[in-house]
Amino acid sequence: MKHFFKNHGWILGALLCTMLWGAATPTIKFGYELFPVDTSVPYNIILFAGIRFVGAGIITLLLTKSLTDENPTLNKSMAKPIIILAIVQTAAQYVFLYLSLAIVPASVGAMLTSTGVFFTVIFATVIFKTETFTNRKLLATVLGLAGVIMLTIDENFSMQFRLIGETTVLMSTLMSALANIFMSKFSKKHNPMALTGYQFLLGGLSLVVFAVLMDGKIGVPDIRGIIVMLVLMSIASFAYGIWSLLLKIKPTSQVVIFLSFNPVFGAFFSWILLSEDIWNWRMLVALLLISLGTFLVNYAPKKRKELKNTAL
Repeated sequence: MKHFFKNHGWILGALLCTMLWGAATPTIKFGYELFPVDTSVPYNIILFAGIRFVGAGIITLLLTKSLTDENPTLNKSMAKPIIILAIVQTAAQYVFLYLSLAIVPASVGAMLTSTGVFFTVIFATVIFKTETFTNRKLLATVLGLAGVIMLTIDENFSMQFRLIGETTVLMSTLMSALANIFMSKFSKKHNPMALTGYQFLLGGLSLVVFAVLMDGKIGVPDIRGIIVMLVLMSIASFAYGIWSLLLKIKPTSQVVIFLSFNPVFGAFFSWILLSEDIWNWRMLVALLLISLGTFLVNYAPKKRKELKNTAL
């Protein structure tokens, strides 16, 4: 599998990840109905998320050997990376995301999460300083923010940016951006699939314990609800597992460009699964702006790179 990703197969892997993430947003809302989950109580949603990620962690660890040819051996040096990723990627990111999806239309949620690439640029250039902030990246950030604004106005051009809603989606996206940077760093020394599996387990268990202590409850699902939960577990396992492998073997910018496909798949699956009305000019313009901005952030002309390497 690693040899497949190192050649052109990594492109298919990146597209698969974005397709799975796009499908996850409407599937979560579908799961709320089938389980069922009383989404008016936040702790019920957190319990649902925790159960999902405990299962995803188990599946990821079981897949580690087949995808990386390495056993998911746990050692002391992995403790700090696992704790950091569990807090940022699983606990914080998905608490914000799951709380928001009970309010925000799934297609809107999928598109807002695609702005994570812009937060990643800010973190990389301003805080971690692993890249330089260029005019091209500035333009891309402006386009992305314009897309978010377009997405959060109604037909009368009045803002619909709710504190528990669109704002919590963006907070989730912030956590996702941090998680990408941390995973790219930690995967250089550790098996990325093992890190993903163990952080899912730790983060998921933390969410379950917290939700139970706060009297969070979910209903007893029928067979359809169980199938949806297994699908959500598998989506998290495959998408994050493969994504972590790509961050390890390819430059981050080459991988992150494919996040521009998230809103495309998210809107499509929202239309298919939830019959959400996505065919309006605001949604299409926002999709265009966000996708264009995401592309500009990550695109670097090959010729310019080659000239620089020749000069050196």
